[in-house]
Amino acid sequence: MKKVLSILIIGVCFFQCQKNLSYKGIGDPGVTVNPDPITAGLQGYVIDQRGESVVNATIKVGTQTITTNVTGFFHITQITLDKNTTLVAAQKDGYFNGYRVFAATSGCNQVLIKLIERTSAGTINASSGGNVSLSNGAKINLPANGVVTASSGSAYTGDIKVYAAYIDPTAYDFFKTVPGSLIANDKNGKRVLLASFGMLAVELESSAGNKLQIKDGSVATLTIPIPSSAIVKAPSSISLWYIDENTGIWREEGTATKTGNVYTGTVKHFSFWNCDYPNDAVNLSMTLKTPDSLPLVNAPVKITASNGDSTTSAYGWTDSLGQVKGLVPANENLTLELIDNCNYPFYQQNIAPLTQSTNLGTIIINTSGNNLFTVKGTLVDCNGNAVSNGYAIIQFNGFTHYVAGDASGNFITNLLKCPGGFDTCTILGIDEAAQQQGQEVSVSITPPPVSGGGIPVTNAGNITACGTSSSQYINFTIDGKNYSIGSSANDSLINGSTNASDTTHIDGYNPSATNYGSIYFKAGNTVAAGTYPLSSLGLPVQNNSTVVQFIYYPTLVQPFNITFTKFPSISGDYYEGNFAGQFTDSLSVTHTINSTFRVRRN
Repeated sequence: MKKVLSILIIGVCFFQCQKNLSYKGIGDPGVTVNPDPITAGLQGYVIDQRGESVVNATIKVGTQTITTNVTGFFHITQITLDKNTTLVAAQKDGYFNGYRVFAATSGCNQVLIKLIERTSAGTINASSGGNVSLSNGAKINLPANGVVTASSGSAYTGDIKVYAAYIDPTAYDFFKTVPGSLIANDKNGKRVLLASFGMLAVELESSAGNKLQIKDGSVATLTIPIPSSAIVKAPSSISLWYIDENTGIWREEGTATKTGNVYTGTVKHFSFWNCDYPNDAVNLSMTLKTPDSLPLVNAPVKITASNGDSTTSAYGWTDSLGQVKGLVPANENLTLELIDNCNYPFYQQNIAPLTQSTNLGTIIINTSGNNLFTVKGTLVDCNGNAVSNGYAIIQFNGFTHYVAGDASGNFITNLLKCPGGFDTCTILGIDEAAQQQGQEVSVSITPPPVSGGGIPVTNAGNITACGTSSSQYINFTIDGKNYSIGSSANDSLINGSTNASDTTHIDGYNPSATNYGSIYFKAGNTVAAGTYPLSSLGLPVQNNSTVVQFIYYPTLVQPFNITFTKFPSISGDYYEGNFAGQFTDSLSVTHTINSTFRVRRN
């Protein structure tokens, strides 16, 4: 695998606005939004509403597509991003699409996307029209004979399945869930920062599963509840905004009227719809470092603005170089806070009102708290020589850090923990050039000093990165045709895990393949080397002459077994084995498959 920069599998290097109560824009400082490409790293984490990993979610960034691994994580070493507005889109069956927009920095950029489950709100007959309601009072009303098949524009007359979800702008995790990042273009094309009073996700589907849309010339009516804490300050009329799925930017279209504790307005198409007040904004950037000039990596950053009767909070995460950048409210007093993984602040600093885009330069973070630690070490081979092309995989408090070593094998990163969290981490050394790795080492974290400031530094010493091959592969043959997925610059390509129920999941992804993309398989009750029934098999796209079939979950012809010749007891070691058997696709055609694999347990 290629060298991977230091990362934490949460976050986004872009400030996102979450505002309460009253709103006002002051002046027009202006924000540059022209394309400004940059080549940098990108990784992220996709979770569901329960905070659990979303496995095999499809991630799209520009023209590149990738899938999340068994921890919901993805990583791209080098990709073209944009310094002003980069879009990351996440898609998974059973969820509404997720979007994250961020301002890319030159380090390894971070994103976090929380997907919303695509639940049914009810069914409406297309000929008669009608409405469906959510439990909180949100309502979707469709006109009679006002829906068409999205792909063809032809009239639809059957039952309409309505999928909908309300997004509460006062929820603690709103900045993780909100599509895009509340960055918007108003009806005059001005770039603004939105403050939401309520949001709905809506999708229409036919009884056969085809996507539906509102017919040209017709409108649907949305009723969107206003959070109780914002009702008094909510304006009597407010702009409606929808997410542009091609850019992740919100666009202004229409208005909604306040009646009691809800807003009601009409829309011409379905997507995410948002009741928002626009605010003037400027770009704010900074670099955060420790007192010994080390970058503060993956630190959650919160910017709060206050004008006396309202507050605005914007969130972001530093990249692998300690950089963070994004839009913040203009002309208001700002407070910078660093927060740990449990949302407790451990550093605070005031920032004067900004009238134009500003770079604060380097800020030294000196804290006596016990939330932030620095860990460093040196990667060496079996002869004690420095590994010039390698990285360390650090597991700490449920998060995974990939930390690149320099030409002398030295690596360094910051770790954040919640109060009462673990005081040990594990480190696994990888020598990429030699395709070797060592054994996972447990390291005790140095506690903070009893008195005085400073960030404690743990020196893990030499971490051996040799003794075991670190190469990974999934080779398989379908009907005599060979396929192969191997280690590459994309660390999400191959993944393996065994959960608490002793079910082993292994999957691989090949972004450059022209006639297939991925393979996935799992077996239950796996606890050691041996033979087990294969319980599930996911397969790539196959070209069947004139028809491209998606045989993702084919029917396995039993018996169908998988053999683990080596079974890892800890993360960092490898699954090795093979399987062979037959399956039938959706056209009842029988195929033969066999495979060999070597995949790291993560």
